[in-house]
Amino acid sequence: MKSFNFFKNKSKDIPEERLENYPEMLNCKLLFVDEPKIDADEILIELKKHFNQVENISQDKSFIFQFPEFKIELEDATIPAQCLIAVPDDNKFNIEIPDAAFQQNWNWEEAKQIAENCNYEILITDFMSRNLPYKERVNLYMTFLAVVTKITQPNAVYSFHGEKIIDPEQLIENWESGQKPILDVLCNVRLYNISDSENNELIMDSVGLHSFGLADFQIKFSEFEANDIANLLWNYVYYVFEYGDVIENGNTLEGIESGSKWKCERQIAAISPERVVINVLPN
Repeated sequence: MKSFNFFKNKSKDIPEERLENYPEMLNCKLLFVDEPKIDADEILIELKKHFNQVENISQDKSFIFQFPEFKIELEDATIPAQCLIAVPDDNKFNIEIPDAAFQQNWNWEEAKQIAENCNYEILITDFMSRNLPYKERVNLYMTFLAVVTKITQPNAVYSFHGEKIIDPEQLIENWESGQKPILDVLCNVRLYNISDSENNELIMDSVGLHSFGLADFQIKFSEFEANDIANLLWNYVYYVFEYGDVIENGNTLEGIESGSKWKCERQIAAISPERVVINVLPN
């Protein structure tokens, strides 16, 4: 991964109010061709291999697991973080995947065909966990997702904030091998043409960091290869995940060429979903 040097803006002007994102519930859907069978006891056994404390408090159509070692501080109470599996009421399964999920899938050619053949879905989400430090929260959620995916054996995984379809076998293999590309499931890098652009400009952005309360990125360009910009964006994404939302207006990031300094601006994203991004300006 590249290292990035930040150069502070030395303007003495009164700073504008800082644009920020706020954590959102983390959501993925497991998609199945055949009706899934969910064994809460088996899931609990597997979760105990990863967490010192975990409890099954499931009820009705929701399978709820709480993790006492992850404490959520509220104004009047301290409660454990929870993750849950939500099953549609009365077996009324209705697969709802937006078209965007099929348009920015770069690593699984069969994603669209397999997802469109699925007839059932269950939702994997966290609950009362947004106040956790984002790294703890993401690790908790991703471990829970990997365990439930392993036990239920879905045909595909839809990442809500990453806006893509994921191969469940690859997800499990990566997680269990220790590689843990923790952001590859919950984040994505997208490519768009800019209509009516005189220079055939493109725009690439990241999506998904905003769900942790961090800023995403976007770059408008015409003179660079898309693959190079994509790799650069992934480096930026992992850098911010490691060090936090530290990039301010007027800071610079290293660009494609070694030693280059690309200026940064915090702004509202040009492409939905609405969120704060670091707009990076190539030299």
